[in-house]
Amino acid sequence: MMYWIIWAVVGVVFWGIMNYWITGQVAGKGWWASLIATLIGSWLGDFLLGDWVWVIAGFNVIAGAIGAIVFNWLWSLVREKMY
Repeated sequence: MMYWIIWAVVGVVFWGIMNYWITGQVAGKGWWASLIATLIGSWLGDFLLGDWVWVIAGFNVIAGAIGAIVFNWLWSLVREKMY
């Protein structure tokens, strides 16, 4: 249970940071899709990069952050093409 809480917190925090950095606002157009992409990236980052550096409740925070950043950035590229 604690794993999923840490995952959600990391995903939401990096979603907010990346959206603000990319768009200049936290919740702009298509924010639900951006949030989902970031949460998926956070989970995949932890899953693919394994347990190293900073692990809390079995969740690798650094790898989750890397995955969240990459997926949010990729989604922002796709969103540019759509709108």
